[in-house]
Amino acid sequence: MAESSNTAHDSAEFKPFVWNPLQGLDHKERRYALFLNDARDVVQGAHTLMELLAWDEDRRDEARSSDGPAPVPLFSAADRASLQRLAIASLGMLHADIECQCEGLEKAR
Repeated sequence: MAESSNTAHDSAEFKPFVWNPLQGLDHKERRYALFLNDARDVVQGAHTLMELLAWDEDRRDEARSSDGPAPVPLFSAADRASLQRLAIASLGMLHADIECQCEGLEKAR
């Protein structure tokens, strides 16, 4: 992750959880490790996307308030809304998968 000059942002730096190695696991453990690795990808991807959107919104706000040349935002309002919905949908699907995994664990007890 790139360094930021914003100290408030630095203190809340995203620290993704670690990958789960698949070697030496039985079938059930391997399935859970694969799920956790997929969940890690979704969470990290959603976080990265939200950081990109926030950065782009800062550029948009700077362009609006600047009298001189300012950086142009990369995304239109429609693009920004679509990307936000993508992140929400991805996290919603992950949530549903987590609930299924929890239900499976409850039944296995």
